Amino acid sequence: MKNAIRPVHFFGVLLLCLVISNFSASAQKTTIYLVRHAETPITLPKADDPALSQTGQQRANELAKKLKGKHIKAIYVTKLKSSGLTARPLAVKARILPRVYEADSAGIRYLAKALLKNFQGSNVLIIADANSLMPLLSALGADTPFAAVSEQDYDMLYTVTIKENGDTELDLDYYGQKHHENEIPEKYLPEISHPENIRPFTNY
Repeated sequence: MKNAIRPVHFFGVLLLCLVISNFSASAQKTTIYLVRHAETPITLPKADDPALSQTGQQRANELAKKLKGKHIKAIYVTKLKSSGLTARPLAVKARILPRVYEADSAGIRYLAKALLKNFQGSNVLIIADANSLMPLLSALGADTPFAAVSEQDYDMLYTVTIKENGDTELDLDYYGQKHHENEIPEKYLPEISHPENIRPFTNY
């Protein structure tokens, strides 16, 4: 009786090994979320470093809701008020102190290398501006779905997934109130497994 195999114990150990294996595989996947800073007031002459408008403040709150539960480990913002204020609701809830990066070409390359080195297996948020979004995607090894971001494109969330083998995937989604000129190319939209969840853009 002492040498009898205990099936329950055996399957328990097997299940634990599978859970650990899946966790290890998942931990090596790096996910980087990128958005443009939220809306600023429309004023003439245009302010050099404006804060967010009321609409922009609402979008910042919507971003925090969108990324709730994503276990964001770091947030990167530019020196602009609009960038920091877009990150603020999520940063407060997640108790993260945003890090400032330079939005020029050298700063973007440095940020991409730092993320891949220091946050492998983690989730990170970057608040960019219209001019730096596509260069950031390129520096991370992702596709660039637009030649340029329109000044009216505010509601897009770019999700870059970097696998352990270096393969990179890009998904795009809308969030918050509709405010865009460019439409997301269909191939970048997240896969929807339940047809009842599909909403036409006209009702977005």
